[in-house]
Amino acid sequence: MNMPAESSPFVFPKLDGSNYASWKEDTKVVLMDRGCWSFIIEEDKPCPEQATEKEKFEYDWRKQRCYTTIYQGIERKFLPLIRHTTDGKKAWNILKTNFEPTSKARLAVLIDEFFELKFNPVEETIGIFCKRVEEKKTQVKEAGFEIPELLIA
Repeated sequence: MNMPAESSPFVFPKLDGSNYASWKEDTKVVLMDRGCWSFIIEEDKPCPEQATEKEKFEYDWRKQRCYTTIYQGIERKFLPLIRHTTDGKKAWNILKTNFEPTSKARLAVLIDEFFELKFNPVEETIGIFCKRVEEKKTQVKEAGFEIPELLIA
């Protein structure tokens, strides 16, 4: 008897350890779509005491959905990292700590990748190339170094 393939609400790959940067952006969009991103960026305040039962239920449901969305978006081998919590913000930060590259070696690779970017008019528009430059600049900044504007223009 064949087991059905593991289903996922995502149309992009699960976090596999090598795709954190793209997974993070894709998951952010899913969380935004589900009304849960505010829990990650801590803009969602706790439900007030005078809230109705329906409001409390909806708040709790969105908070749980934040965690379950993250849980469903990672490969099974990484579930033990977040299994001890049911808080989406905590799970997000645990994954960030484990997968976001911030070492000096990673920074060196990112800077090399930035300077290796080349525009190919056959394969892309100038707008797409500029977006690739901006994305790489952001990755370098997140890893701890600001590329001077003079080198970007």
